Amino acid sequence: MSDQGFLHYYGPRALVLGGSEGIGASFAEILASKGFGVTLAARSQGPLEETAATIRAAHKVDVQTRTLDLTGPDVARAADEILAGGEYGLVVYNAGATHGVGLFLDQPVERALNLVRLNCDGPLIFAHRFLTRMRERRRGGFIVLSSMSAMSGAGYVAAYSGVKSFEINLAEGLNWELKKHGVDVLCAVAGLTDTPAMARSGMIVDGSTGFAPMRSEGVAAGALAALGKGPVWFAPGADAAAAMRAAPRDQLIESMSQASAALWGLKP
Repeated sequence: MSDQGFLHYYGPRALVLGGSEGIGASFAEILASKGFGVTLAARSQGPLEETAATIRAAHKVDVQTRTLDLTGPDVARAADEILAGGEYGLVVYNAGATHGVGLFLDQPVERALNLVRLNCDGPLIFAHRFLTRMRERRRGGFIVLSSMSAMSGAGYVAAYSGVKSFEINLAEGLNWELKKHGVDVLCAVAGLTDTPAMARSGMIVDGSTGFAPMRSEGVAAGALAALGKGPVWFAPGADAAAAMRAAPRDQLIESMSQASAALWGLKP
């Protein structure tokens, strides 16, 4: 699809949640280059305003910002206010990657509940609000970012892998319900990606673990290219996902748990 065709079908405005840096900022940059007006929402005002200013200067499009904690109590009200402020044809729900690695019982339960709010409650709220309007218009798109951690349960990231699998299933069901109305829903499943949030999480990316991170620009561009072609897109490739699904479940869980330990320098 040409940039003009993409803008016509999914425009005129896009909302990028978690849009201050990393994959979210890359989505915003690409969409602005296609002529979209963009609203960026994120928790940290400083990086949010810096990204907005950079995009405005580069692409001469309208960029609005909204400081918003997606785990906070006012998410539903914020969603309504944002929706009332423009004609949104595309929403990108990009939750952050910092998820608190460690044994489930050795961490406060509030940490796991924050993951539920961020990766389950938030996508449900924004999907219900914005997809209702898109269904009425009979066009639009919704992208939610998941992780290859969703492919099985894994030690040290038990809650994180669980909530990320929720996002895949949600997108599959919503895409089935809405494609007849001209609305596309996609779960973009990212692999290890070089982002500021990943760096803050303490992940080891010096090459010693054997995992090479992807670039955020490639993840965002790939997801946008996959929109409308099915409910799930795997950034590391469909073959990699198929191989994981074909593996014996107990072996996959073991290997994913070992990988989590390696990436954060933990002793399994």
